[in-house]
Amino acid sequence: MLRRKQNDFDSFCCIADRCPDNCCRGWQIVIDDKSLEGYSSYKGEFSQELMAGIDKDNGLFRQKGSSCSMLMDNGLCRLQSTLGEDYLCDTCRLYPRHIEEFPDIREYSLSLSCPEVVRMVFKAGDHLGFTETEDKEDDDCDDYGDFDYFLFDKLGFQREQMLALLRRDDICLEERMDMIAKAAFKLQAMYDYGDLASMDQIDYNEALEKREGRRNGYIFSHDYMIESFSLLMELEEMHPSWRRVLLSTLSYWRSRDDRSNEWRSAMYPKGRRKLICERILESLLYTYFCGSIYDGQIYARAMLCIYTLRWVMMIGEADGGPDPEEAMYIFSREAEHSDNNLNKIIGWFEDEL
Repeated sequence: MLRRKQNDFDSFCCIADRCPDNCCRGWQIVIDDKSLEGYSSYKGEFSQELMAGIDKDNGLFRQKGSSCSMLMDNGLCRLQSTLGEDYLCDTCRLYPRHIEEFPDIREYSLSLSCPEVVRMVFKAGDHLGFTETEDKEDDDCDDYGDFDYFLFDKLGFQREQMLALLRRDDICLEERMDMIAKAAFKLQAMYDYGDLASMDQIDYNEALEKREGRRNGYIFSHDYMIESFSLLMELEEMHPSWRRVLLSTLSYWRSRDDRSNEWRSAMYPKGRRKLICERILESLLYTYFCGSIYDGQIYARAMLCIYTLRWVMMIGEADGGPDPEEAMYIFSREAEHSDNNLNKIIGWFEDEL
């Protein structure tokens, strides 16, 4: 088994009640079968309170308002405080750690919906890095059905190209995002036509040389970004402040155009802000891009990553709204913690094809 980890993965440590937000609020917590069985068979003094807080039929912790039934007023988990960390279900034990599974490969990353992970990204002094180790564990290949190993190899190669491009300082970030978007568009066309062998031949520099048509420039324009907020307004609201943040952001940017100093400062970051934006996009591409092996949505997944960054840039740079760090984890929670929301965003870009 090849295990590929984001460098920060093993150093992450939950800051619990010191966190500016709380992952026990705003979303339903699914309980894995093994943990649910353990909770049902537990006979200690805490058993009655524990089972009262569980929807056993649906495998979920019940909610008090928008909070998990196990969340105490001090921001700590009653289950963990009473029984210990070993009793946490997989969702709570692993979060914000994310594991993507491929045959004999595991990729480990950290979710940007966690404030502490975002703080680590904003504090880091270099680009996202990875470590690889191998062990003797093997997958049962039958579990992956007709997994396309040839396509997976092409997707992995293209992701490496995209991550390498994000480390180039001789091209502004806006141009690099445009290059990735156009490459993903071509990769999608090759996939749709069954021309997988040509996927290695994508020329990223070609995007810098051609400027015609709706796709070449318009999808990153001020007007299109404003238009794209109609999609965000349709998403399921995971956090009570979400719609207010969107409306405030829209109001701010509608009063400015693409020639304004504010727009250019937000969309063309420099210095440390540029590095942070690069790290965010690296993290998103690492987490999401190769997952297209399972759904064929190569272009939509690349655009999900690019637009997440651009939406966060707009939200975090608008006066009166959350700061950039808070904008990142609030947006990520809205997108990542609802399959409906994630599918709506991906569907928006699928409709562009």
